[in-house]
Amino acid sequence: MQLSGLLDLLSGAPAYRALLTALRQPMSTAPAADDGHFPALEVLRAARPYVLATLTRDWPGPVIYVTARIDRAYNVSEQLPVWLGANADIHRFAEPAPLFYERAPWGESAQRNRLETLAALMPPGDLQTEHEQPLVVTSARALMQRTLPVKTFRDGSVTLKPGARWTLDKLLSRFLEIGYEAASLVVEPGTFTRRGGILDIFPVADSEPTRIEFFDDEIERLRRFDPATQRSTGPAEILAITPAREALPDGAPALAEQLADWFAAAPAPDADPLSPQPDAQALTTGAAFPFIEHYLPYLYPNPISLLDYAPDNALIVIEDWDELEATVNEIAAHAAEIRAEKVERQQIAPDHPQPYLDWAQLTVTLAGRAVVTLGGWGAAASPLPNGTANGTEALG
Repeated sequence: MQLSGLLDLLSGAPAYRALLTALRQPMSTAPAADDGHFPALEVLRAARPYVLATLTRDWPGPVIYVTARIDRAYNVSEQLPVWLGANADIHRFAEPAPLFYERAPWGESAQRNRLETLAALMPPGDLQTEHEQPLVVTSARALMQRTLPVKTFRDGSVTLKPGARWTLDKLLSRFLEIGYEAASLVVEPGTFTRRGGILDIFPVADSEPTRIEFFDDEIERLRRFDPATQRSTGPAEILAITPAREALPDGAPALAEQLADWFAAAPAPDADPLSPQPDAQALTTGAAFPFIEHYLPYLYPNPISLLDYAPDNALIVIEDWDELEATVNEIAAHAAEIRAEKVERQQIAPDHPQPYLDWAQLTVTLAGRAVVTLGGWGAAASPLPNGTANGTEALG
């Protein structure tokens, strides 16, 4: 079923046009989050994907939709293709599997999903690839999770073209530095292999791997291939390789040295199966390992979130301000309990940095941005004229 034709009905409504005009005010004059003056609507919950789809089509930049609950983010993501079409550039920015302060792998699907989204928000010139303006759907917990700085992501990305010169050893070292792992055969994202003068790599932000063929130290040809059959699917003119993880291993050896005393004092693995002691050696090697994201806030002291990747022309759509604030505070309170328990059991260091952004930090990142809320906080304080904020009928 395709309902995209109905978007025109909302686009033509005077109140909706007034909303777009208000959102397009220069960011330097836009109100701050705590002023109570973000454009705010009282849109029925069932109608919010419809309003979001219309805004996405009409907004001249990326759109980030923030829900409070994980299940709601999933539900909205499933509905959007009905409104925007099956080929719309929709990204579900997912939540890592472990709770905050838990030492556990993030999960391959979540890692790839998150990195694909960060790559989609990068300006096309940064990765020298063209892409549509993305729509990102995320939840409170995914938004709170700290990630690598934008500059680190940009500097860690590699762009390859036929005719470019790279020594094979230097390129292989670069792959390891940005979190890729060597494999005997490339079938999974985040892996690479070498056979003579041929390198195979599966970038985490790509749908299929690429074969890089060298003549001496010059890239002779790039070819996409099917990971199941290993057969070529066609040539490629450019290959953008983004970091494979949000915690890059190049800074891990220094961190191992910093935490050496704490690792030495931690319980032995045979006394506590959850002991972090084995991570000391893994960090020292400077290679990716399953628990490296647990140490991300050590590697990057400044708290960076998805919102820091949003360009200046991005629109941030909050589904329900009150619900989002309550959920973020609830998650943070639960994280504080986990932290206290982990410190007591010597499963995290007493100085383990906060791995998430709290509510105060998140609201600061919204200041000066184009933001609209579809429900909750501040609906009565909307600056839109003629009662624009008074219910979905005002938009219709």
